[in-house]
Amino acid sequence: MIDPVELVTLPEALRLVVAAIADIDLARGRQSLRDKYEAMGFFLPEPSENSRDPFAKSNKQGSASWSQRELAVFGFQSAIVKGDVETYAQDPASGALFRLDSGDWRGAAFREETIRGGIIRASACESIEKHRGRIPLARTDSIRRWLAAEKSRRPAADEAKCRAWLLEAMLANPTRRIKAKLEWQKEAKQLFGVTVRAFNRAWRSAIEASGSTWDRPGAPHKSSH
Repeated sequence: MIDPVELVTLPEALRLVVAAIADIDLARGRQSLRDKYEAMGFFLPEPSENSRDPFAKSNKQGSASWSQRELAVFGFQSAIVKGDVETYAQDPASGALFRLDSGDWRGAAFREETIRGGIIRASACESIEKHRGRIPLARTDSIRRWLAAEKSRRPAADEAKCRAWLLEAMLANPTRRIKAKLEWQKEAKQLFGVTVRAFNRAWRSAIEASGSTWDRPGAPHKSSH
């Protein structure tokens, strides 16, 4: 017997997920979103980095908020399909509950719309079609367990990819370090999960390989674009 107190609608569950990933690595996550939208034929623009422009600052904040929600949908949807989050369908008239399994979700064409809208949508011949019009619910304890597991994971450090990324940037601008080293290091941590020590090794190696002057003291050169 399921205690109704343990259940929330999928839009409510999605809000929990959004709040839980407030500190998510958006730089890594945006790559997943870019891949998703490019597959759909859309281009996902990057937010402006001009912090002195109020409009650019607002645009960046709005982009981060949108990305956070889209990543929540992306991750939550994956967790449901894999069965990491326990879900049910509730008949709005009788209140009866029906367990949904991974197979129901895996073949659902309107999976994302169901999660966002809170009403099960389905196409003919889908496994989930028998629950069309019912309310999708998720167990809060399974959501908490999944989120805890996600938070315990850390991006795998990839020094080689970090070096290749730095080398590409240095080869493109061998005498123009367009950002301070600390900014490069912070971005590398987001993208590749590298420690400061690993970043410094990749930095030195990339400088040697490129012959760039990025190790010389002085303020970085600002881009003219």
